[in-house]
Amino acid sequence: MQKKKLHIKRNFAVYFLSLLSFYGHRIHAQTTSITLPQANIQGQTDYTTSINAGTYSSVITLLPSFSVKSSSATFTSTTSGSFPSSVVHMKLSSIGSLILLGLGTNNEVALSTGGGLLYTAVASVASGAVSANARIATASQTWTAGVFSDVVSFYTQGLLAGSISPASFTLSITVPGFISPPGSIGTTNIAVNDLSFYRSANGISASQIIPVSSTVSYIPSIRTSNAQFNFSTSSPYNTLPVSPVSTVSASLSGVATAIATNLSTTDQALTSATGIPVPTNNNSSITHTYTIGSSLLKSNFIQAGTYTVPLTYTWNKSSSATYPTTPVQAQASGTLNVVVSALGEIIANQQSVNLPFTTTSNYVNGVSTNMPAHLKLSNTTPYNLYVRATSSSFTSGVNSIPLSVLRIGPMSGQTGVNTVTLSTTAQQLIQNANPIIDRTIDMQYSIPASQTSNLFGKPAGTYSANIIYSFVAP
Repeated sequence: MQKKKLHIKRNFAVYFLSLLSFYGHRIHAQTTSITLPQANIQGQTDYTTSINAGTYSSVITLLPSFSVKSSSATFTSTTSGSFPSSVVHMKLSSIGSLILLGLGTNNEVALSTGGGLLYTAVASVASGAVSANARIATASQTWTAGVFSDVVSFYTQGLLAGSISPASFTLSITVPGFISPPGSIGTTNIAVNDLSFYRSANGISASQIIPVSSTVSYIPSIRTSNAQFNFSTSSPYNTLPVSPVSTVSASLSGVATAIATNLSTTDQALTSATGIPVPTNNNSSITHTYTIGSSLLKSNFIQAGTYTVPLTYTWNKSSSATYPTTPVQAQASGTLNVVVSALGEIIANQQSVNLPFTTTSNYVNGVSTNMPAHLKLSNTTPYNLYVRATSSSFTSGVNSIPLSVLRIGPMSGQTGVNTVTLSTTAQQLIQNANPIIDRTIDMQYSIPASQTSNLFGKPAGTYSANIIYSFVAP
């Protein structure tokens, strides 16, 4: 009997030593790595992957329960901050030959320092490899490029429930560094379809919204392929315009670090060196605005037609983003068009012109009236200027004076304007002048001495006729 007791003690000692040996194996360091795909970050969709959670060793055939916990409340990175451990969810997929996916008693657990129950066995569980599905919830999380880690433990509970080796391991999650704009930006049109843009203090602007996804802070830049705009038109023209791309300023709206820059064939940064930080939820829409000041619009984009230049957009990782250490860059192409419509306007600044005959000298020498800045002309194509009367004579009641008594022409010093005799047929004052905005013309109306005889014998009164200026001869 005494010999039998000694035998039992030896068996227990051997078992105890085997446990020490086993638990010594459990503390062996191990790292499991997961790379979070760019597509899931951009789409804010969950990413699930299978990991090796260790090896389960059964001691005796009791009904163990399996749990998981993290050693910290956050996954941390030496370069990029942290994110909550709870965005990582674990669910057992198999233990040895036992398949757990699809079982209602198999729980998914968000990592936490308090741990969570994954599965309680309903029958004995044989030893074997333990596999788990790791689901990373990307939504409502801003991911910054880096390598983040936390220590994770899969463990059993219950008396002599067996154990999982290793007892813990480092779970490493890599967030890749990327900048992702669309492949093609498309065309931005600056539509010059109203003369008011030439007169506005702000000139004219047009915007293009570009969606950009990123996990790194970045500096956007822009360049053109040509130093001048390419020009095409179906409108008449006298000379082809030469319009430098530097007449257009590019800027970003709603970006604190934005700086305005003139377009160039070399890359022009659109922010300071600080760049644009990683956007909330990794997705942003950046508004690019292109502006032409009114004076530059007048001097470079006055001929009707389409001015075109290809653009190259570039996004480079800023120096403040320390991970990854290699450069991160993205590029996309687009086009900028300045589309000038065929526009024209004539303004008579004085609506009434008087030629008074009140003295004998007026009849002897004739009468003339100067009208400084009488006309203001704007036209985005070469133009002719005509004048005509709408009635066949000057009238005062039933009395009339022939239209042919009146001469219309330029004041002294005014160039490029003919003198014509008024008629109901349009008479040409200006021929094929270059496009212009707000050209003022000093005009003179006169009845020369050679025509005053047509006024003799006419009753006193005001004789009038309506006069029309036009760019075309009707």
